Amino acid sequence: MADMKIHTRLCPHCANSIGKDALTCPYCKADLVLEIEPEWPRYLEDLDRPASRSEKEKLTVKSKAILVLGLLVFTLGVYLVGGNVERSDIEPELAENKQAIREKDDKIKALESQLAGLRRDNQGTTQQIEQLKSKLAETQKDLSNVQQRLASANREVGRLSALRSASGPRPAARTIDPPPASSVTARNSRNAEPRMYETVRSTPVYEEPSNSSRVVAQIGRGTEITVISSGAGWLEIRSRHGKPPGYIRADDAMFISKAN
Repeated sequence: MADMKIHTRLCPHCANSIGKDALTCPYCKADLVLEIEPEWPRYLEDLDRPASRSEKEKLTVKSKAILVLGLLVFTLGVYLVGGNVERSDIEPELAENKQAIREKDDKIKALESQLAGLRRDNQGTTQQIEQLKSKLAETQKDLSNVQQRLASANREVGRLSALRSASGPRPAARTIDPPPASSVTARNSRNAEPRMYETVRSTPVYEEPSNSSRVVAQIGRGTEITVISSGAGWLEIRSRHGKPPGYIRADDAMFISKAN
């Protein structure tokens, strides 16, 4: 017995499968005689039919575009997230660098202020040197004037001596040479009592009462010394510690009292 094949169609109203010769739909009860049957898509046939080459190419291009777009979005997200993480990691280092730059700026400003102070001090020292030079020049000028006056006085003395010798036979004036400082000191030493002096400045001790004599010692300021004689601008001193005697200039010490 041969199999009987049932022919069906889709209801134009509810799309249920009904008999091909049915006059009404058993599901939605619609009248199928007066109604025009719409053309329903044959989805089963469309599913069974293989896709064409153009459709495959369209799907491939769309897939590629979506893939590329997805990669771009993913890359942008990674970049933004990585940038935020890297920025959060760099911020402490940037803060340290800014602090170091501020400290260096402060040091530079301090050095500049010190340099300005040194320049001001140097300018003041230069002005002092110029003042000392001007004073020295004035002193040398005064000394030159004194020397000129002394030369003029010597010439005047020579002229007066010549006039006196020419005016008459007078006995020649005998020039008395001043006694040496050592003899004056020795003569005064016999009459003077030991006295106590105090040096007003640091002074050298000479072997003889002369600036050209050999220096035997050096006495500091405020030192008490024993003077046994004086004369011709010199003081003869004796050491209480067994050192050799010597001479100092009289203006380098002042009298305190008599020695005990």
